[in-house]
Amino acid sequence: GNARWTGVKLQDVLAKAGVGAGAVQVTFNGMDQGGKSTIPDFIKSLNVDIAMSNGDIILAYAMNGTDLPMLNGYPVRLVVPGYTGTYWVKHLTEITVIDSVFTEFYMGTAYREPANDCACVPPGTAVPTPPGTRPVTGPRVRSFITNLIEGAQVAANAPQALRGFAVDSGSGIKTVEISVNGASIPVTLGSDLGKYSFRGFEATFTPDAAGPYVLKVKATANSGEVQPDTQFWAPTGYGYNPIETTNVTAI
Repeated sequence: GNARWTGVKLQDVLAKAGVGAGAVQVTFNGMDQGGKSTIPDFIKSLNVDIAMSNGDIILAYAMNGTDLPMLNGYPVRLVVPGYTGTYWVKHLTEITVIDSVFTEFYMGTAYREPANDCACVPPGTAVPTPPGTRPVTGPRVRSFITNLIEGAQVAANAPQALRGFAVDSGSGIKTVEISVNGASIPVTLGSDLGKYSFRGFEATFTPDAAGPYVLKVKATANSGEVQPDTQFWAPTGYGYNPIETTNVTAI
């Protein structure tokens, strides 16, 4: 989702509490409980230098101008812009500064990816075990057409609107490109609501005859990151972001 968050800076809270020399990470625990006794407590961690230096990380108590809804983490949740949602711990109850790297289940085992440039392994290869992996952090640049689903039917010889959004890990969206059966069409970006926000886009194409049409959308981030044509192999699926394809039929 995409929302406006209100809260206090995590770095201010940590500074008020006092962080001693030798601090390595900060852990965050909430009221979420697993459905079975065998499911570990859901705790995430951030390196102390990130927690202390990134003024965009907040302890949020409001969403879109009102108190946090219960399902969105009431009364307080962690908001870590540029990181995947697993770090946004809901119903926050405990913040702990520790002098070691936190290795419990949701940091040391789950939500990890191969520790190389592509975060990938050869097809059919098992994901390596730590330290051959690292925690998943930010999402890769990605874009979607949202008003037409795969297999949709559209009217031939009539203008068809295309709408969607793009997002990356926090540099912001520079461009969005759309092709129809391989031919590029003009795209208009929506308002820039901030570097962490979804960026809407719009376009129009007119099918000139009945038949199949292949729509492809590709985003480029301000960082220079571009959606790839194909996806590297990663059995866990984290970081999936190839160019999206939507097949429609004009009738």
